Amino acid sequence: MTSMTIQARAPGKIILMGEHAVLHGCPAIATALGLYCTIKVQPRGDGQIELQLPDLNLHRCYTFQTLLDYVGRVRQSSAQGFAYEVGTDADHLIKCAIGELLLRLAPEDWRGFSLRVESSIPANAGFGSSGALAVSLAAALLRFFNLKPPRHPLEPLAMSIERYQHGQPSGIDHNTSLRGSTIERRPMANGSFKLISWPKSAAWLQLRDVELYDTGPARESTGQVIAATRYRLEGPDNPLLESMRHSAERFRSLLQRPVLMPETLKHLLRDYEQALECLGVVPKKIAKVIRAIERVGGAAKICGAGALSGDQAGALLVIGAPALPELAQFRRINAPLAVDGLEVCET
Repeated sequence: MTSMTIQARAPGKIILMGEHAVLHGCPAIATALGLYCTIKVQPRGDGQIELQLPDLNLHRCYTFQTLLDYVGRVRQSSAQGFAYEVGTDADHLIKCAIGELLLRLAPEDWRGFSLRVESSIPANAGFGSSGALAVSLAAALLRFFNLKPPRHPLEPLAMSIERYQHGQPSGIDHNTSLRGSTIERRPMANGSFKLISWPKSAAWLQLRDVELYDTGPARESTGQVIAATRYRLEGPDNPLLESMRHSAERFRSLLQRPVLMPETLKHLLRDYEQALECLGVVPKKIAKVIRAIERVGGAAKICGAGALSGDQAGALLVIGAPALPELAQFRRINAPLAVDGLEVCET
């Protein structure tokens, strides 16, 4: 354990194409986004765990046993057949994350600490806020308690934290935050998958003119949206799934082309967006805005799980619709793509 302050910072992410279908054996491509979750951990001398969450205007202290009991109850509810659900507590995911780390510690190694979380990543909006939190928090606490790989690898711990948010995550979110740049999740013939890190410049040519907007947080969590819609992609020779697979494969090939092909990009975005609308995860208000974008010759798709109800669906990727009035209602995300991944330092 260290007496120094640990700081860990991880970027958000955008799934460019492959959301939902990735959980059914299709490829997906995501890129790290230059918005960040930053964790600072400092030692305390009183054996307490202090949480400072200025973004949520929340400041609380817990005992080690309280957090172990909390994560134990959440685990037990899952074991009894309930899906992981986002708790009503604003610090639910952070408590679960700390609890997962504590399960890897012997009681004699417990040591009080203050943990401060600050994030510029919109929550529950497809920008990877929970994945960045899982990676940065896990990295900071592993360093604080001097838990080193290979006995205590970072990636599986981050994955276990993500499960408290998404139930059955694909793994691409937190791995993109961890590795940075652009990540492809590629299915294997045996039913498993591999993650491929692309060079930073690989996808930039085709994506240089895209814009990102935040339409606002979805009413439902990612896990809830996936659980409610996954049956629509099941079954042999599912036409909707095959359409999404075809678009994702063509998109992958397009990103590797050395010649700018904006019309092909627009065509693929429109096709995948139509599939997401058929899946039922694009609210009518957002679909109406996308039709307006298409009428002026542009294209757009939601990025991430989307939503089952309401008027907001998180991230929206747009190309070819400069200064469209319908987009003025949304926050423009001015952040670079394909940024570096996790950074950890001691001060």
